[in-house]
Amino acid sequence: MQIVLDTYGLQLSVRNKCFLIEVGDDSRLIHPSKVSSILVTMPCRLSSPALVLAAQSEIPVIICDYSGTPEARIWSPHFINISSLRRNQYAYTKSENALRYAFNLITAKIDGQLNNLGYIADRRPAMAGEIAQVIAQIKNQFSHYDKKKNKKILKKDIVFVEAFAAKCYWSVVGQRLPEPFMFSLRTKRPAKDVFNNCLNYFYGMLKNQVETAVLSIGLDPALGIIHRDGYKLPSLVFDLMEPFRPIIDRMLLTAVIENKIDGKITETKDDEMRLSKIGRKKLIELFNEKLESRISFGGNVSSLKNHILSAAKLLSDEIKQYGN
Repeated sequence: MQIVLDTYGLQLSVRNKCFLIEVGDDSRLIHPSKVSSILVTMPCRLSSPALVLAAQSEIPVIICDYSGTPEARIWSPHFINISSLRRNQYAYTKSENALRYAFNLITAKIDGQLNNLGYIADRRPAMAGEIAQVIAQIKNQFSHYDKKKNKKILKKDIVFVEAFAAKCYWSVVGQRLPEPFMFSLRTKRPAKDVFNNCLNYFYGMLKNQVETAVLSIGLDPALGIIHRDGYKLPSLVFDLMEPFRPIIDRMLLTAVIENKIDGKITETKDDEMRLSKIGRKKLIELFNEKLESRISFGGNVSSLKNHILSAAKLLSDEIKQYGN
């Protein structure tokens, strides 16, 4: 389970080798063996024994801002990398093998986006013809690069086909949603509409999961392939997130279409649209449920959490083989 600390003034401490959560007169004890991560979304008091217990139990503590963007992370010293692995990783990221791997990541992402467009078409029959045309455009553009499987792949090719597919995909998704979730542009932070606010928050939680997997394997999260390097940019995490994004998109699309969430999930504060406390709680519930649900990915059926861990492990294995 994930502990979510989302109440102002809440206190997290330790009692009898368990986490003690106190809010006013209410308190709760949770054994570390039942905890997968601790997410802090509101100003709280965290005792040093609680942080040490989390580290000893290999439980990541992630502190986020109101939009779900991680601002700080505390992890176990057991996540320390193997130096030889990271040396191999540095050499690997500059190889043609890495570009081929990145191309496969984007291929999986585009396949997921096409499946999502089909999902929308099935539920909006009047739009099926128009959506089919967009699907054909994406497939046609992608086929030019897919034929290069036995030729050298360039990073600019990967970036272009991903951007082209994303532009077509979001133009359809945004205009085929019920009010108040309809939008014209995919926006990040600050998001200008309800759907993008929700999606950004989900992506933030996905980032936490992928980053935890990367660190637990011993890879350097800053040594990516597609995304640019830079200060505070975990580019490898963003790379590995790509094929999982459509899964998160589908989760949100389903929640919207099946009326599991409504427009009241957001509020306006300081002239900026934000998720409300109730909204954040609902999204966290949906995400955690999805994280534990069994889905088909890459030809295997397992929980989304296990698929993410497996993706990091497979990359680690490939990097080790490259170094031998």
